Amino acid sequence: MPMTVMFGFISVLALIIAIFFAIYKWRKSMALLRTVTETHRGTWSERKLVLKLLKHDIPAITVYHDLYVERHRGQYSQIDAVVVTKVGIIVFEVKDYSGWIFGKGYQNYWTQVLAYGKEKHRFYNPILQNKGHIEALKKKLEGIAEVPFYSVSSY
Repeated sequence: MPMTVMFGFISVLALIIAIFFAIYKWRKSMALLRTVTETHRGTWSERKLVLKLLKHDIPAITVYHDLYVERHRGQYSQIDAVVVTKVGIIVFEVKDYSGWIFGKGYQNYWTQVLAYGKEKHRFYNPILQNKGHIEALKKKLEGIAEVPFYSVSSY
């Protein structure tokens, strides 16, 4: 067998093995994700966070994804992820933005800048958004226990 044919055969074989390995890893990740949530719920960034938590040995029973908590009559707060731990409740707000992000913790709105300043988009401050999520959770858990809450915004 000529050397080029042998090299081509080995390359194709390596590609097939890599594809099967990638499919195996993806299926394993989806099975792990299903221990907490459905694979179509929330955004891909939220599901990536849930997978990361699970892969770092956070028990699935303590992770809540795409949680809806009633704030007022008929109004709900959608929380990306919550983890219940021995030291408190961790509430995550996940954003998947690219470009430059401008804003301060106390400002109501932040600005995303794309295309070298040609595109600008305002969005609600994720720190304040998560503060509202925590207030809604505290109200629902009122009278059960004094538990500390921790806010984590990921973008």
